[in-house]
Amino acid sequence: MNRYVVLDIETTGTHPTRNEIIEIGAVYIENGKPIKKFNQLVCPRESISDYITSITGIDDEMVKDAPPIEVVMPEFIEFCGDATLIGHNIILFDYRMLKATAIKLGYTFERLGLDTLVISRKVLQELPSRKLGALCEHYHINLEHAHRAYDDAYATYELFVHLQDEFGEKMPELFIPEPMIWNMPKWEPITAKQQSYLKSLCAKHQLQLPNNMEHLSKSEASRMIDKIISQYGKIIR
Repeated sequence: MNRYVVLDIETTGTHPTRNEIIEIGAVYIENGKPIKKFNQLVCPRESISDYITSITGIDDEMVKDAPPIEVVMPEFIEFCGDATLIGHNIILFDYRMLKATAIKLGYTFERLGLDTLVISRKVLQELPSRKLGALCEHYHINLEHAHRAYDDAYATYELFVHLQDEFGEKMPELFIPEPMIWNMPKWEPITAKQQSYLKSLCAKHQLQLPNNMEHLSKSEASRMIDKIISQYGKIIR
């Protein structure tokens, strides 16, 4: 495996189709050496909750001038090329978020991957935790800014190197990239009727329209309309 990309993302929540990416960090490895990095905040449509800010340190002010995902995702896809993707819990989290986002924007995102969490659970069963922070302590990896995408990605790269050095010859099958399989649940785009009503609601109540409204899903638009009505009331004709 001469080329691979180690990545991490931060998001507004854990649901791949309802929540949004707010930061992507990655390091591109070629012949065992980092050759380029990707480190980008993303401005989401929804506000970042206090809970997410408490974990990541990222708040609405930090992302207000960042580009939207419509700009960042194509750049990230180009950055990755056809390289294998590696991440800590990438199969159950990062890949699903990235693939769902790509599909919404009209891209495909079928990838080979390796998950350092899966590998760690098989080879380091004696450890009380296989969270990234605990594994960094185990291998004396510096992770000064945990839960920031690029810092986590680079720490995962160093973790992968340690795992491969220690267990690559004993258990080579764990280090063979495999297709990451996940089928996105049914997703329907916002309807023209919803767009029209949402514009009318926002105009009536002097609210700002959501960023890139045309990329909302039908269910997201419905929840947004219901929230505005519950707070401000319906449009009286």
